[in-house]
Amino acid sequence: MILFQKDVNFKEKMMTKKLFCILSILMVSFFIKTEGKEMDVDFSNLELMISQDDIKSKIVQLAETIDDEYKDKEIVFLMIMKGAFIFTSDLVREIKTPFSIEAIKCSSYGLRGKERGELTIQGLEKLDLKSKHVIVVDDIYDSGKTLSSVMKEVEKLNPKSLKSLILLVKNTERRLKNIDLPDYSLFEIEDKFVVGYGLDYKEYFRGLKGIYSVE
Repeated sequence: MILFQKDVNFKEKMMTKKLFCILSILMVSFFIKTEGKEMDVDFSNLELMISQDDIKSKIVQLAETIDDEYKDKEIVFLMIMKGAFIFTSDLVREIKTPFSIEAIKCSSYGLRGKERGELTIQGLEKLDLKSKHVIVVDDIYDSGKTLSSVMKEVEKLNPKSLKSLILLVKNTERRLKNIDLPDYSLFEIEDKFVVGYGLDYKEYFRGLKGIYSVE
C-alpha cells in the first residue's frame, strides 16, 4: 500500500510538472506575441457571462461523472491548445481516475472568430493513442468544424474509446448539420464572442477567472 501511494504521488508530480511546462511555454509565447502591441479593446466592454464559482461547480460535477464512467480505466485527455489549457488543468485536479495529458494545436480562425480557411492539426502525428480511452478537450463548440475534424483524425489512430468534452457550446446558426454534439459539455451560451478562462482576443484576456462577452 505504501509503495502504491508513492507511485501515485510520483505520477501526480510528473503530471504537475508537465502542466507547468505547457503553461510556461504559453506564457513565453504570449509575451513574445504581445510585446510592443497596444490594446485595442476597452476593458469596460467586457460583460461577465459565467462566474469563476459557476465554472468550479460544474467542473466538480463533471469530474464525478467521468470518474464513474471510466472506473478501472486510464484516460488520455487530449486538449486542443491554447484555449483548453486552463479548463483541462482545473478538470484533472478533480479527477481521481488515472490519466495522462497530451496536446495538439488546431488553426482555422483569425481575429474574433473570422475564419481563415482549411483546418490544420499539429501534433497528432506524434501520438500513440491505439487501444486507449481518449477524451478530446476543447474550449468552445461553434460550427463544430474543429471538433468534428479532430475526432475523425483521432479515430484513425484506433483508440479503444473516444469521446469529446467542451467547455462552451455556442447556440448559433453556423453549426454544421449532420454532426454529433459533444459527449460532455459544461455550458451552453448565446452566440457572442467570449473571452476569459483560456479564451482570448488577440492573445489577451486568457487569464480572466470568469468568462466574459466582448462587445
